[in-house]
Parts: sequence; C-alpha cells; structure tokens
Amino acid sequence: MDSWTKRVASSAFVLACGLFGSRATLAQVNIESVRSQLDTSSFGARIRFSLSAYAGNTEGLVFGTSGIVGGRIGPNLGFATASADYARLGGTTSVKKSFVHLRHNYEFNDFFWWEEFAQSETDRFRRIEERALFGTGPRFALFKSRKWMDLYAGTSYMLEYTNIEPGNQILEPALVHRLNTYVALTARPDPRITITTIIYYQPRFDEFTDAHVLNVSSVEFKVTPLLTSRMDATTRYESVVPTGVKRADLEFKSSLELKF
Repeated sequence: MDSWTKRVASSAFVLACGLFGSRATLAQVNIESVRSQLDTSSFGARIRFSLSAYAGNTEGLVFGTSGIVGGRIGPNLGFATASADYARLGGTTSVKKSFVHLRHNYEFNDFFWWEEFAQSETDRFRRIEERALFGTGPRFALFKSRKWMDLYAGTSYMLEYTNIEPGNQILEPALVHRLNTYVALTARPDPRITITTIIYYQPRFDEFTDAHVLNVSSVEFKVTPLLTSRMDATTRYESVVPTGVKRADLEFKSSLELKF
C-alpha cells in the first residue's frame, strides 16, 4: 500500500471514528499491538482466522474471523474492530456471538491521552441479546520503551445497556453506570515475539459488588513480515449474570493473522 493510499485511508477512518464516537460506542478488547504499530506508521490493519476452544458457558470448538483497522492523523488515533464466531450444531451453521468496537484517542503528549469508545456485542451462550456501551476518560503511559516494554493504565466513565434474551432474568437494571479501569502491558522479548496482556475492572458506581472483570492475553509470533501466528487467552468474570449462566468464562484461541 503506497503512502498516498495510507494517508487517504487513515484520514477517512479517523474522521468516521470521530463522528461515530460523538454519538455512541469498548472496553473489553485488546488493540495494544496495533497501537504500537501506529507509533511508526499512519495506518495499520489485521485480518485474523481462528479456531477456538471454549470452557464455561460455551463448550466445544468454534471457527471464527475478525478484523481490526487503525489510523493516525497528527494527535488523533482511531481504531475499529469486528468479529464473529460460527459453529456447526445440529446440522446447521449459526453465529454464536458478534462484536463491534470503535475507539478514538487524542494524544496530548507521550504520556497522556484522552479516549472515547463504543461497543456493541451479542452472545447467545451468555443470554445477551444486545449489549451496547459508551465511555470516555484518560489514558496514561506508566512506562514506555518501544524496544522492550510498554505499560499503560486508563480509567473512564462507562454507560452500559444490556438486553437479555426473552425468558431469562437478571438481577440488574438494563441501564447501568460503571467505572472502567484497565492496565495494559506489551512486552517484546524478541524482535519476532510480542506479548500483550490487558486487565479490565468495571464495577457499578452505585453497587461496587456488581462488577465485570476481564483479562485478554496474547502472544504473537512473526512468521513473515505479513503473516503472524497468534494465541489468545481470555478470562471473563461477571458477578451478576442471567439465571443458568456461569459467572466465569475461559477461552483459548489459536489463529493466523495477516498484517498490513
């Protein structure tokens, strides 16, 4: 992709993110590796194909695909990602869960950013017909060494709306206000290996015992400049869930990723 195409694509993308972010939709996603790529480039994109093994509310094997794109114009950084998982059950193929996420950052300096984010997801196994959220808040660089390791932290206000599938009950209002906090670590023990982990803690402002906790950890192995082998481990805990749904979920995912 030539430099002119990159500039046009990143400009259009950041503009779209800014428009969308002012209206509505993150929080539970790991984009740290793409963020690092934008330190040296104005545009980055990745397409991933995966095979997932689930334990908890979802059990079995699922094939999935996802994509993420990011762009930078001056102090503005924009990200968008979407994913869907498919499974063959009872002789039919159906989507089990889907996820769409947008985020915009404004970089004041090397150590301080302001974020706006939005997200929409569905998950049949967790009885979530629709969950949409919006949030905004600061992001800080606690330690930054582009060669070896980066450590960031963020905190924000988050408005979350959850619509549970008909016939299920949950002891929680549909619309809640949460405190979204996270710590993100990126380590590079070798030029071909990148390790990232991000931990979210999201309690309700009016009921701190009602909290969401999520950890997403990833290991990337560079096969070629364009092809990466990747392993992800996701651990999720929600203290209040619909009847019959487990509070904790664990997911392992192995995938191949094309990087642009």
